[in-house]
Amino acid sequence: MNAMLAAAPAVPHPAIVAAAQEPCKHRGLRLGQLTYPVILTTATALAAKQRAKAGRTCKLRTRRVRLAAEGFPQSVTDSDAGLFTSSSKSELMLEVPPKAGRPRVLVLGTGWASASFLQALTPEQAQLYDITVISMRNFFLYTPLLPTCTMGSIEERSIVTPIREMAAGKADFLEARCEGIDVEKKVVRCSRARRSKVSSNAQYHRFPDKEEGEKYTFEMPYDILIYGVGAKTNDFNVPGVKQHSFYFKELIDARNVRSRISDLFEEAALPTMSPEDRDALLNFIIVGGGPTGVEIAADLADFVDEDCKRLYPKLQDQVTINLVNMEDHLLSTYSRDISEKSLEVFKAKGVKVLNGWRVTEITEDVVKMTTKQGDYKEIPHGCVIWAAGVKPTSLTQQVKADLQGLNKGSREAELQAKVRGLSTDEWLNVWGSKGSIFALGDASTVQQECACFFAQELFQEADVENTGRLSIHALRDLLRSNSERHPQFEAYAQYLEEAYTDSFLDDTFAEIAQVFGKKDRKEHVVWRQSFGQRVIDRIRPKRREEVHEDFRSVNLLDEESITFESFKALLASIHKTLETFPPTAQVAAQQGSYLADLFGKGCLKGDEESLQKLKEESEPFTYFHKGALAYLGGDHAAFDLPLVGPVSGPLAGLAWRAYETSAQISWKNRALVGLDWVKTKIFGRDPSRV
Repeated sequence: MNAMLAAAPAVPHPAIVAAAQEPCKHRGLRLGQLTYPVILTTATALAAKQRAKAGRTCKLRTRRVRLAAEGFPQSVTDSDAGLFTSSSKSELMLEVPPKAGRPRVLVLGTGWASASFLQALTPEQAQLYDITVISMRNFFLYTPLLPTCTMGSIEERSIVTPIREMAAGKADFLEARCEGIDVEKKVVRCSRARRSKVSSNAQYHRFPDKEEGEKYTFEMPYDILIYGVGAKTNDFNVPGVKQHSFYFKELIDARNVRSRISDLFEEAALPTMSPEDRDALLNFIIVGGGPTGVEIAADLADFVDEDCKRLYPKLQDQVTINLVNMEDHLLSTYSRDISEKSLEVFKAKGVKVLNGWRVTEITEDVVKMTTKQGDYKEIPHGCVIWAAGVKPTSLTQQVKADLQGLNKGSREAELQAKVRGLSTDEWLNVWGSKGSIFALGDASTVQQECACFFAQELFQEADVENTGRLSIHALRDLLRSNSERHPQFEAYAQYLEEAYTDSFLDDTFAEIAQVFGKKDRKEHVVWRQSFGQRVIDRIRPKRREEVHEDFRSVNLLDEESITFESFKALLASIHKTLETFPPTAQVAAQQGSYLADLFGKGCLKGDEESLQKLKEESEPFTYFHKGALAYLGGDHAAFDLPLVGPVSGPLAGLAWRAYETSAQISWKNRALVGLDWVKTKIFGRDPSRV
């Protein structure tokens, strides 16, 4: 030990200083006395204590440090302590080499995709890589139950899991904000605000949008980047949304809504409040007719129905809940039966559903909205909750633009331009990243290569006589023979088979084929939906009239043949029938687990060669749709299950609670959520603003 101390450099590393500060304070040492021997002794003792507590040997980690400036003092003051120096002082840049040559993997985000990846990855598989997780949020949030936090049906901490618990033994974690990514140099630039100069201030902004004050800045190189930053709320550029409404995507959003509603009830209870002002204060407006908006309205309606008569008996009859939905039906992606059931439940609970209305502006006092028919109305409000959709983050847009620039003129650049978020192949690798970036969840869209890219190859395959034109029969055979590779061709091949045949014998066989072919295709679709879908299986059904119009638009029906240019135009129309996976937690979770399986093979290195090898050995991502569910209020819920169909009612409500409890990521969360259900049912919701 003495030899180590003698050989130690005079300049203590700030990372070690930060780790040693707290225990040194307890030993009565001032920060100004933190010389290198004291720090090293403290750090060694701490490491030994942690090894004994964990019951396993910790491997020493080497980190090479390059100082951008020299002249650090031998003793360190409080303002110098920290992992990275601020940009206003001498910059410290950390270069973290791979552990024993293992690929460096950076995981951005701690949402469904990233958390599922960490959970599914075994400690043994994790040792194949040097993994670091970077996120502004040091916990995983179970978002399906976030609406229940609106009025305290479920408490906030019951649905969060510390990310460090999930990463233990698998990855390091850094709470920081990713400001930019250099996809060419494979470097991520991050930052985090320095702690407040007021020691008692625990509410300082840790991740400011602008250059506000001092902050830590650092860069992290990577070999493989797992991009799971999610998406942000889409306000559709409606004036006043940011200023006068509450978004509902993060835990802080639910907390703010709960505090606002408590404020409104307490203010409305004052004796000086006029009836008109009281009605306006207790007018709640939820914008968005999807699962989130419906469940927020349901939880708020339960509070009014079950708790207001006990807590605010004089105000209960003056509360109004409005659910504004731009679509013609609530829960438009669900079965129509479920949409009608939700309307029935909301009507019984006094929730006003405004289908077909679009918000045009939100002011301090009113929400302005119109319909497609030109109708207009204004509704006074006390609280507006915006749950109307999501869009890619600015970071995603930056990465997308950089990839398009690096792959300019290639099909990878075209694929990136066609969809929202980052476009990936069926193995979740981002097109144009050359095997170095994998994207999951709301930040990405799994997209197959467009058939337009193979137009020349397909046309030559059918144009055996090199005439430069394809007859109807040749086109029919081409579409049919390639419908397995491109399932979107199926409806078009079927149309030509039904409309055009070569002879009476062909007519007979065509009729037989139609009967058995339709049955086979129907069974195939049901099987795929029930037991897994690749993205190529997700095709929007087209009516016969729509297919006819596509053929007519390229003059096929009039000329009974088609040129190469018209053939490309037809492929572009067919491509529009393709659908992507829905931006749901269910998809993100399955993508995270799938990616963990890929990484578990240990062959990925962040280059094209290792990616190609992986594709040869692995099946593409397959999404298994377990069904859709939503809470409707009054102990009613709705399920839309594969093979079974729509199910709703009180029994569905009980099943919904059981499922959401069992689906928690840990036994601790399952216990907390279960106890919250019981507590709310027995004692009611707590409106206290704490």
